[in-house]
Amino acid sequence: MSPPREQADAAILVLLAAGAALVPFTLSGYEIKLATTITIQAGLAVALGLVVGPAGLISMGHAAFYGLGAYLLAMAAPQSAAADLLLTLVLSIAGAAAFAGVVGAVSIRSRGMYFILMTLAFGQLGYHVFHDTGIAGSADGAYVYFRPELNLPWGTVSLDKPADFYMFVWVVVFAVIAACWWLRRSAFGSILLAARDNEPRTRAFGYSPYLARLIAFVISGAMAGAMGYLTAAQHGYVAPEMLGWHASAIALVMVLLGGKDMTSGPAVGAVLLLLAEEMLQRVTEHWLLGVGLIIILVVIVAPQGLVPWAATVFQFRRVRHA
Repeated sequence: MSPPREQADAAILVLLAAGAALVPFTLSGYEIKLATTITIQAGLAVALGLVVGPAGLISMGHAAFYGLGAYLLAMAAPQSAAADLLLTLVLSIAGAAAFAGVVGAVSIRSRGMYFILMTLAFGQLGYHVFHDTGIAGSADGAYVYFRPELNLPWGTVSLDKPADFYMFVWVVVFAVIAACWWLRRSAFGSILLAARDNEPRTRAFGYSPYLARLIAFVISGAMAGAMGYLTAAQHGYVAPEMLGWHASAIALVMVLLGGKDMTSGPAVGAVLLLLAEEMLQRVTEHWLLGVGLIIILVVIVAPQGLVPWAATVFQFRRVRHA
């Protein structure tokens, strides 16, 4: 990535983090809940962007890790008391990472459309496990009756208030985003890019493209599981549809809408897509038509994503006026 793009990427992430931190102080009620949902989905999109961008893996099964993280909280949480936040969060992340390891170990051996179909198949497998069996409520889903509490040595921190829970979500999501930003710019990220662009040369230098992609896939799956955990804690309900292919497709649209080659791209794509949905739902019952038109317009105007397009336009104007 060129230095101007790196600077733009970092600047956008700082602006997003600062703007999101102001939410509890400027919004209230439903608006905080909406901001919580958008922030979680931004985290999911950035996690998926880690494999779609530098790893070059178009996954249609990430909703399986997202949904599994949510279900693990629902199954581990007691029905008569609040669950321990740290323990259940670690459980959800570890479970999602383990499943991602299995899916990745098998799927990454394939390429292109076959990889997409493999991840889609694993995602639908996860969906049917929870939908068609008696596990965790079957098709009816499962409930989280009490929001998890953070148990610290000096006391217990309740996250029942929307503003308090939002700030916890903000910390987790932007920790995930910061980790993805660092990974993309680390030596590991360089290996991923090299494997994506020239696999034989990467092997010649002694690196395993398969292992690098698998590690990235597991990390991404673990992050998706953390976002699923936050969603279950927010809504208090988990449904099999969280693991369905449509949830993976929406996350992929967010990544491509904002731009897969910059860390801020998927986050911006998530924010814009969900805000567009919210505003269109308030004015028309045919809001899906409006969303579809927006996506078509973005694909035509900015095929690489909105953030890379905006960075290129801004850089061109700076050079022109210099």
